[in-house]
Amino acid sequence: MIYILFFLLEIGILFFLSKKLINSLARILFKFTHNRQLVVNILAILFLPGTIIHELAHLLMAGIMLIPVGEMTVVPEVLEDGVKLGGVQIGKSDPFRRTLVAVAPVLVGIAAILGILYFAQIDNYGVWQIALALYLIFEIGNTMFSSKKDLEGVIGFVVAILLIIFIVSAAFYLLKPGLIQTLWSYLQTVNFDPAISFFKKSSIYLMVPLGLDLLVILFTIPFTKALRP
Repeated sequence: MIYILFFLLEIGILFFLSKKLINSLARILFKFTHNRQLVVNILAILFLPGTIIHELAHLLMAGIMLIPVGEMTVVPEVLEDGVKLGGVQIGKSDPFRRTLVAVAPVLVGIAAILGILYFAQIDNYGVWQIALALYLIFEIGNTMFSSKKDLEGVIGFVVAILLIIFIVSAAFYLLKPGLIQTLWSYLQTVNFDPAISFFKKSSIYLMVPLGLDLLVILFTIPFTKALRP
């Protein structure tokens, strides 16, 4: 359990670092080039795979939820309060479906990261394959939380899930208290060793993109301070 919690903690840290990373890169690039369009082009190339996955996740979930969609773009936009890597126009809908569309990149991103980590562990990847896997994790991890709307959707989604779990658990405990004990007894017989081993190794792999994010952010701090007028 501790390795699963640690993995989720790393995902949370990755969210906070990702926005800082993208904004730091945009700021330092603009300080050196003084060319907004060049900054946009560099960021577009650097984060293109992750941006495509992010926006397609929005688009596909909107289609599944039968929500009308408009134009999709993967070209970054430098704003006053940060950098927007891409976007897709989503039509009006009810809060539930809107939340699902908002959290789609997070769910797809985590699923993709877990899938990459799984195959990296069972296939005994070589050096270049491990490097590619880490690059994809870096790309996906730094683009799956790219907007304030997504964050609002994630918070609402998590709160709703936790509330449902609490209500269902409370109902079972009050109506059928023996069922909880039966479920707990069953869980004690399940062999979680493969899952524990997987998340233990995954946590180690995830430290690499986290470390890269932190190094880039720390590296840009003195430059941006020195270049301020």
